Amino acid sequence: MTDALMAAVTGEEAATYAYGVATPWLDAGDIDLARGGLAAHRARVLALRQIAPDAAESGMPGGFVTGPIDSPTSARRLLADVEARLCAVYADLAAVSAGPARRDAVLAACECSARSIGWGAPTAAFPGYPA
Repeated sequence: MTDALMAAVTGEEAATYAYGVATPWLDAGDIDLARGGLAAHRARVLALRQIAPDAAESGMPGGFVTGPIDSPTSARRLLADVEARLCAVYADLAAVSAGPARRDAVLAACECSARSIGWGAPTAAFPGYPA
């Protein structure tokens, strides 16, 4: 298993964890967006685990939760950051993949980028990468 694939599994688990941490702090208008994001990450981690069944289950936030989550603003900031970081993880996976696996990684990166913008992240040519 490649490091990029393992990073995607770990990143999806971290995203699922982050949504669990952030969702209770969100305003009512953001709950549907959070449910959609959580469902997408749960589906992706299950799909990745079919490809990489031997991947260790981290169960940890993977460094994505970097500060206290104590308001709707900090919850949205966390989710924007998580999605942008995961976008970069999928870009790395696409770079070392081919065929349908590459297509899936690119699609996942696009979805994460769109969700990050929905949570308030700035648009970027290469989401998740430092400027």
